[in-house]
Amino acid sequence: MAETPDGMEKTEQATPKRLSEARDKGQVSKSMDVTTSAIILLGGMSIFFFGSSLSASIVGFTKTSLMNLGNVELTDLATVDLIKKLLMFIASILGPIALTIFVISLASEIFQVGFQIATKKFTEGLRFKQIFNPFSGLKKIFFSPNSLFELAKGIAKIFILGIVAYSVLANKDTEIIALVERPFADTATFLFATSFELIWKMGLVYIFIALADYYYQKWRYSEDMKMTKQEVKDESKQMEGDPLIKSRIRSIMRSQLRKLMIKNVPRADVIVTNPTHFAIAIEYKQKSMSAPKVVAKGVDFLAMKIRDIAMENNIPIVENPPLAREIYYNVEIEEEIPESLYKAVAQVLAYVYSLKEQNLN
Repeated sequence: MAETPDGMEKTEQATPKRLSEARDKGQVSKSMDVTTSAIILLGGMSIFFFGSSLSASIVGFTKTSLMNLGNVELTDLATVDLIKKLLMFIASILGPIALTIFVISLASEIFQVGFQIATKKFTEGLRFKQIFNPFSGLKKIFFSPNSLFELAKGIAKIFILGIVAYSVLANKDTEIIALVERPFADTATFLFATSFELIWKMGLVYIFIALADYYYQKWRYSEDMKMTKQEVKDESKQMEGDPLIKSRIRSIMRSQLRKLMIKNVPRADVIVTNPTHFAIAIEYKQKSMSAPKVVAKGVDFLAMKIRDIAMENNIPIVENPPLAREIYYNVEIEEEIPESLYKAVAQVLAYVYSLKEQNLN
């Protein structure tokens, strides 16, 4: 089981955040053998697909060159012109094949990992100390367990492909010797057929190698990306925030809310109490408000503070425990009283208004 330098075991599967960061750095699960098998099979077949046109082009170019050989003057200008024509001819021959192999390689990579630009691969991939200490990187390349495994795997692949090549050529020794006495066309046909057989047989065998390596690479990548329990906890804290900081923020918000409520109490028209544990400050202005509104509420110490401020400002205090509890648990600060409590609140306000009228009289 994988371990970190401090000895902690990596037992947890990688989180989506860790996998996303790894993709940005170019760390993905892919098998080079998948790309190689596609190039061998599809790329090799493409050569035979273009074979007739390529051979016709080569024959035509050769004939033209030989026919005009006596008319060529070896001046500087003529030499440059001949070199340009030769380069253009080589490009026309190799271009389609190179483009086909490039498309096959790109398609194989996209098939395995999707299309994504590794934005951090080049900005974070080369560390400053590696520039001046390249031997640390060479040590990982040549002496790491993974490098030794890849070396062994490469030797095994060569051995397997060697067996395939031997199985194709083993029974053709007499045919190869007989080619010396046969026309060139027969030699070309033999080479074409033998090459075709080698390519498709090696390609099929390499597909099985690539499939095995593909699933191995996925397993190894999953193991490499595993995290310790502490790493998962640390990432969770980063995404959700430190509990201590969150607790501190909530404490500050509650403090600010208490200050705001205490400031709002003088606006209230009535205070509904439990009588000691709950206190609800309700404001209602008939001309400007469609329904009564809670401007402050609290329990215990804060409830006592609301009652003290109410007495200082001559705000009526009405004891109604059921109504006080109902409003406290269901109505937030600066929210209107719900319709289900209109009747109960209206009775309290009517009582308050009647007290005010008696005092005026």
